[in-house]
Amino acid sequence: MKRRFFVVFTLLIVASLLAAMGSGAIDVFSAEREVTMKVVSDAEGLISLEGDGKYAKEGTKGKEKGKLYLDFTNTSVGGQGLNPQAISEFHEVFRVTNKSEKTVYVWFEAKGWDSQHNAGLQYIVDKTNGNIIKATDTYKTNTLLTTTGWNFKNGVGNMAYVQLDPGEYFSVKITVDTRLSNGYGNPYYNWDHTVIVKANTTAPVQK
Repeated sequence: MKRRFFVVFTLLIVASLLAAMGSGAIDVFSAEREVTMKVVSDAEGLISLEGDGKYAKEGTKGKEKGKLYLDFTNTSVGGQGLNPQAISEFHEVFRVTNKSEKTVYVWFEAKGWDSQHNAGLQYIVDKTNGNIIKATDTYKTNTLLTTTGWNFKNGVGNMAYVQLDPGEYFSVKITVDTRLSNGYGNPYYNWDHTVIVKANTTAPVQK
């Protein structure tokens, strides 16, 4: 009886060892893999920002090199700014293209906006082969940014955004209305601001 117990016990130990050896457990692993990365211009990036070459251009010096910037104050033929008491439209100022391998949702946020501009400034989807998810407000427009408010902030807001599958794009129209009664449309008033382009595989939240 003791011998039989000993044999059974021994077989159980052997079976346990074999199970452990065949479980795929690993304690140490090392492998080398090649990674290719480089910094390119905004136009060549995975989320491409490409200007019209007139009002939207790439910087060429220092930290601005390769970065898109918009300038309506220094044209090559002497124009220095926007007209007072007028409406100006700039079509296809720049294009946002998804050159990555995943579907992304693109929206705009901003810094330096003043509510007193009173709807004087808007960024609007101009042309696209993507899917525009329109604003949930009563206007149902293609507006990405407006000085009246409800812009996205940290991914939450009430403007339009665009779903871009790989290879899809949208261009941006900018409208400026300086017919304001509060002085913001007077000559030499500064309308400088910063536009933040955001892209994520998760859509922003519309209020």
